[in-house]
Amino acid sequence: MQKYGLVKTLKDGDHEIKLVGNAFTFILYKSYFGKDLLNDIVTFAQKNSEAVKLDPNDITLENLGGISFDTEFILNLIAALMATAQYPNKPDIGELIMGIPPHFLTEPQIISDVLEFLSLFVASKKPQGNSRK
Repeated sequence: MQKYGLVKTLKDGDHEIKLVGNAFTFILYKSYFGKDLLNDIVTFAQKNSEAVKLDPNDITLENLGGISFDTEFILNLIAALMATAQYPNKPDIGELIMGIPPHFLTEPQIISDVLEFLSLFVASKKPQGNSRK
């Protein structure tokens, strides 16, 4: 089955996790955690308005200090993205979260990839074609 949306594979040494982000991610997040993903993203972005403006290429351990990290939210988001990648199977949420290596939460490239997913969900696209004046 073809996956639509943003597809990434997080790799760090021998650990590899496939993530897929699309509209179905919102439904899985709600079914697993009972919360609205967009509300959680907005709350995270409000707490980190300056930090999330970082260019993903500029993320280092030093400037990650500016991020008010909500570990529960990040783990939930990664688990929902992992579950989206495994659709139509609905894996156990505990197993998904336990499959996330703890060092992924401090690895700059991993954090950059997760922030890219956040921007996917809140990015606005300009309409193409004829514009009215």
